[in-house]
Amino acid sequence: MRRWMTFFGLVFFLLGFGVSTAQAHVIASTGYSTVTQDGQQVNYLLSLEYDVLARAVDLGAPATDDDHRKQALEGARDRLEVYLNPRVVVSLDGAACEPVLQSTSVSQRAQKAYAELALTFSCAGSQGSYHLQYKVFEDSEAVADDHTNLVEYHFGDRTGRTVFDRSHHDFSLGDSSMVTSSVQFGRMGVEHILLGLDHVLFVIALIIGAKNFRSLLQVTSTFTLAHSVTLISTLLGGISVPTIVVEPLIALSIAFVAVENLLGSTRHRLPVVFGFGLLHGLGFAGSLRITDEVSADLLVSLLSFNVGIETGQALLLVAVFPLLLLVRKTSFGVPAQRTATGVVAAFGLFWFVERFFLA
Repeated sequence: MRRWMTFFGLVFFLLGFGVSTAQAHVIASTGYSTVTQDGQQVNYLLSLEYDVLARAVDLGAPATDDDHRKQALEGARDRLEVYLNPRVVVSLDGAACEPVLQSTSVSQRAQKAYAELALTFSCAGSQGSYHLQYKVFEDSEAVADDHTNLVEYHFGDRTGRTVFDRSHHDFSLGDSSMVTSSVQFGRMGVEHILLGLDHVLFVIALIIGAKNFRSLLQVTSTFTLAHSVTLISTLLGGISVPTIVVEPLIALSIAFVAVENLLGSTRHRLPVVFGFGLLHGLGFAGSLRITDEVSADLLVSLLSFNVGIETGQALLLVAVFPLLLLVRKTSFGVPAQRTATGVVAAFGLFWFVERFFLA
């Protein structure tokens, strides 16, 4: 009985991860903020995915081009202000600054349409403690499963970056240090790999295909090296590949590695993993686009994000590999591994078709 519980535990573990991925990965949303003080005024440029904002504010029929998107935004300025005013708040020494939506426009980021919302906040003074509060696309609104906003701020000689997400809605100037920023970006890296569950299933496929601990270290180290190369290169402006290309190929990589496991064809596993790791690095970079110039703080943030990804990957190894070793010691070890691998391959193929043909 214990053996069968172990078997079904492995299969349902993969099924649960896969079903969640089919939903969560598609409607995760990333926003961007640039916040700059100009005397008693704070300029806040907020970039949000247009389609997600359209669901939150009800911008009407789906727009197919930027001209229609611009018209929809302009026609909904009053509703946008009503929506944003309680969700994007700037205060000075505890007193809320007066918000005005100055303009709206549309841009393209990673092949997605973004609404560019230029807000200004009139404050009672220019000196004191500034506080930012951000609650756009909260879980209760049910317009996105996960929303992250990457913030770059410039208040006099105080500059830096922070991250708003579903568990962090507030930021006070003076709170941010290199250590604090590193922790934020590191945590974001952990969450990104564990919530971007297609990456999870790819790592699980690598774990299942590893014959022993040594081969596991080889493939995971190769994957780490490869995705780190493209992650850093992309974020520092070296390369750019549209997500419409990257996402289907990431899904295909899951199916490819899983099918290789089924066929026992893992002789060239390391170069295959390196190639697919480059793709996954592009996927990781899609959630973290920094626009300011290269600096020591920026490099520390990127390094922390990458360390967070590796930490999440290590947690996967600790959770899955011991379970796999336990299954291999049973009489049904081979069929259990083949069944689990088949589940991974099926989800990879499903996502590939969904992203390539139905996107």
